[in-house]
Amino acid sequence: MSFLAALRFLTTIPIPFRREEWDRPLTQQQFARSLVYYPLVGLIIGGILCGLYWLFSTFLPPILTNALIIGSLAYLTGALHLDGLIDTFDGLAGGHRSPERRKQIMKTPDVGAIGVVTGVVALLLKFAAIASIPESHTYSALILMPVLSRWAMAYAVFRYPYGRDAGMGKELKSGSNAWVLPTASVVAVVFVAAAGGWLGVVSMAFIWLLTATLAGFFQGKFQGLTGDTYGAINEISEFAVLLLVVLFSFNNWL
Repeated sequence: MSFLAALRFLTTIPIPFRREEWDRPLTQQQFARSLVYYPLVGLIIGGILCGLYWLFSTFLPPILTNALIIGSLAYLTGALHLDGLIDTFDGLAGGHRSPERRKQIMKTPDVGAIGVVTGVVALLLKFAAIASIPESHTYSALILMPVLSRWAMAYAVFRYPYGRDAGMGKELKSGSNAWVLPTASVVAVVFVAAAGGWLGVVSMAFIWLLTATLAGFFQGKFQGLTGDTYGAINEISEFAVLLLVVLFSFNNWL
């Protein structure tokens, strides 16, 4: 049940077969335990992206293949995290020093100019990064990226205070226990080590530092994290993983 909760929350992947008990409301503990499965959901997303990359690259030129991969990632996640990134930067750019006012801006349905630019730049940067990775390392990158970015969200949820009185993030944090993050971390280490070897482990250490930095910054600006800032952490982490693979491959460090 907790795995299905993670899959349904983080992706738009349809579940072809259903059981009656799956439609029952989850308890707070069951929903919180879904954090354990975030890296696994990332692995599923990465596996789908690898399959699509193989298919697209077989019949299409590289530039179109890379664009379709970025589009497929947005579709697989319902652009949920990209929306969070846009809302977060709208809140940061609102010109208000009050954390409460920043959070109000994030909840409004209107999108500001900074948010739009941030979303476009995020997509362009990921496209350019994937296009810059040699094909021999592309499949590893497409696994590392979603696994580590979903682990980063689980880490942020578990380690940092939630900034609203209610919301899914509040339920995730309130219902979690001491073993949720260690279990998710062990799962993530196994996946990234298998997919990327030592680069996967180095990437996870880097994402841990990046997540701690981003979460600390957002906590100061918003008096706690929100669902939107979790999405921002995911999007920034995705690009950071790709950038790290580009850095190592471009300089022949792999």
